[in-house]
Amino acid sequence: MKNSSTFSIFSQTDLSAADFKVLALLYQPLLGLEGHALYTTFYQLINKTGRIAYTHQELFDLLNLKNVDFLKTRNKLEALNLLVVSQKEDAYLYTMKAPLTAKQFLVDTVFGSYLQSEIGEKNMTMLTSLFKIELPNDEGFVNITKSFDEMYEFKSLNLLNVGYPLQGRIQNGGSHINYKFNYEAFIEHLPERLKTSQLLTDKFKDTITKIAFVYQFDVSDLVQIYEQAAKSKQNVNFAQLNLKARQHYEQKHKLLTIKQKDMPIPTLFDQVAPQVIIQKYAKTDQQGIALATATQLLERNPVEPGIINVILMLILKHKDGILPNYNYLEKVLLDWMNKGVQTTEDALNYSTNLENQWETKQKSQKQTVSKPDWLDDYITDLVKMED
Repeated sequence: MKNSSTFSIFSQTDLSAADFKVLALLYQPLLGLEGHALYTTFYQLINKTGRIAYTHQELFDLLNLKNVDFLKTRNKLEALNLLVVSQKEDAYLYTMKAPLTAKQFLVDTVFGSYLQSEIGEKNMTMLTSLFKIELPNDEGFVNITKSFDEMYEFKSLNLLNVGYPLQGRIQNGGSHINYKFNYEAFIEHLPERLKTSQLLTDKFKDTITKIAFVYQFDVSDLVQIYEQAAKSKQNVNFAQLNLKARQHYEQKHKLLTIKQKDMPIPTLFDQVAPQVIIQKYAKTDQQGIALATATQLLERNPVEPGIINVILMLILKHKDGILPNYNYLEKVLLDWMNKGVQTTEDALNYSTNLENQWETKQKSQKQTVSKPDWLDDYITDLVKMED
């Protein structure tokens, strides 16, 4: 990157005092002082400066940074999902993303576990206590809050169309899935009594899409699952949907085929549904539980789906078709990420190295072992599943 190259900064939302608290206490130990300073500097350069673009040399002079140090620091912001970088020749666009909430950082993603591994359990206990909140004692109280549906007639699911961008947070965290699910058809086929305002949110749409991707369900499957999950007459959450999806799968246990695709291996792993892997390599009586676990892993960890697919295949092979519990899998995922696995290609290379190490260890013990060609076998099986 040239020092004379230019950059523009974009942010879709203002940051609150709570955001800056999370940045200083939770993100900063991972980002370092330079990363925290770069993020806050970017934010200040957006606000009321009147400038549209800057040169990187101006930024380097402002922060007393060299080009190579800037890139290392910027990459940390990207890795922690605080910055999206786009390039067009010598022009760059930096899109800032708001930090996670304290709960999301500490509990809902792997960031909390990673931070603890960096600063130690004692310091982690001190940090988490700074975000503790006191909840009111609601014993004996009954929730009588009116819902949107009780006060307003739910006539249409068409959202308001505004011809320009509006202020709002860019969602941070969660796995990115390119799977195409016909969400509009899903809504259309739901009974009118179940068409609530919850269905309008992007987060809920993303949840439905992830479940459809993992289990390879179609619209009719998801309608049945949603109806079962909504019997409590409350807003449906991810845990309820995942449970009903698992039960529906176990009852139906349908076969799935995929067509051969001429694409790079990492791309294939990103697009193959975990359901395909689990159905082929997990024991039959364990598949429902394994699918629910895989769905939870995808929901709570912002990594490429292919990374999780590689982990599933490797573990199922060495656990004789039995997938361990969620905590076990998340520890494996965190360990891989700590060792530098950031992409599906990284995961494939790392898993192959593990297989080679296993073979070497077995040979040193003078035992007969199979050739470590598991990846080739799996790829061949996946692209030929036309039975």
